[in-house]
Amino acid sequence: MNPELYDHLMDSTNNNVRTIYLSRHGESNNNLYGKIGGDAGLSQRGWLYAKALFGFFQSRHVSGIWTSQLKRTQETAKYLECPKIIVETGINEISAGDHDSMTYEEIAQQFPEEFALRDQDKLRYRYPNGESYMDVVARLEPVMKKIMHENNLLIVSHQATLRCVLSLLLGTEMEELPYMRVPLHTVMELRLCGQEVEVTNHRLKVECVDTHRAKPGNCEINRNPSDACITVPVHL
Repeated sequence: MNPELYDHLMDSTNNNVRTIYLSRHGESNNNLYGKIGGDAGLSQRGWLYAKALFGFFQSRHVSGIWTSQLKRTQETAKYLECPKIIVETGINEISAGDHDSMTYEEIAQQFPEEFALRDQDKLRYRYPNGESYMDVVARLEPVMKKIMHENNLLIVSHQATLRCVLSLLLGTEMEELPYMRVPLHTVMELRLCGQEVEVTNHRLKVECVDTHRAKPGNCEINRNPSDACITVPVHL
């Protein structure tokens, strides 16, 4: 992390306890079919999560909600009652560029070298005409500074982006960032006080797919397709 940003985020003189809520969007139709990126709307179960989110926040005060520009985050916040809902472009999902809306299997088949290069260095790999995780970290710097002045804020964003937000707040090793578990249909409640960050995960009772893909054992460019796709999550 940029040392200047770390000092700003973790200013030990700020001892007021503040709460930030993080949630991915509800399950999307692209999630169901294993497609990355895109701007698909919510699946039926994703809409159920949006309603469950409304119930969850009935007993919690939210002073502001940030969504990304993408449809699935805005639909997730549709039922929430809050006078201040902002579209924050800085929390958009990582751009998959030329691979947007493809499945991992399609990328492995059509662009095997690119797929292997990403597995070799997921943190720094940049999608063709897209972004890397490090690009997302850089774009989040001004957003993180704003977050640190908020309290009772709900951020509805995306898997890769929330991995970056969590890593910046928790001081996670950067090499671990791309493999953090940020499941669907879960509200992460963060309580911040000075340099301390306490995280509580609230898994809401709405079924969904698991989109987490672990690093495969074989990351060589000449690997066969079955080795390349061995950790791809199950999808329709």
